[in-house]
Amino acid sequence: MTLADMARPANEPAAVVPARRRSQRLVVGLSIALLLVAGGTFASSYYYDSVPLIESGISYPVVSVAELPPAVGNAFVAAVDPDFYDSGDSLITRRYTVVAAGADEESGLRTRIMVRKAETSYTKEEILDRYLNRADYGRGAVGLVAAAQTYFNKPAAQLTLAEAALLAVQLHPDRPAPKDGWERVLDIMVERGWLAAAERSSLTFPG
Repeated sequence: MTLADMARPANEPAAVVPARRRSQRLVVGLSIALLLVAGGTFASSYYYDSVPLIESGISYPVVSVAELPPAVGNAFVAAVDPDFYDSGDSLITRRYTVVAAGADEESGLRTRIMVRKAETSYTKEEILDRYLNRADYGRGAVGLVAAAQTYFNKPAAQLTLAEAALLAVQLHPDRPAPKDGWERVLDIMVERGWLAAAERSSLTFPG
């Protein structure tokens, strides 16, 4: 018998002390883990709340999507993100967020939070409206009003589907050649049920 055995009360088994210590260590470890999780959750929540919701603040003329024929608005959706109406975190929302916030990229954490807030605060029509009125269509035309005037010398509300499809090519992620992109936009519209095949075949490329 060792001195440690002699010092331990006779009714306390030798295995109780190590087991008790392991139990105490487990409780301490769990407590620390819970504190870390709670702290991380608080920090994440604080950061999320600190990221602002992007508001509209445009000083130049704009046009509401509601003023456009439905097919015209859908031409831009077909060009940029055909899944826009069915999914969150769409390319259209990300592009709007990047342009409106002056962000550097479409995939950063701050941008993703702004996209999430936009998706939950605005309707799809409002997001599309905000994006089309901020997008760069080339030739120095920023916003759909300027683009319609620059390319076709007419108000945006008077754009035909054929004209809108050509403007939409300027926003296509792959930036295809104008004629190829125009054909692709209209084909996607037919596939999505946004344009009748007969009407599609009647359209001519705006030359």
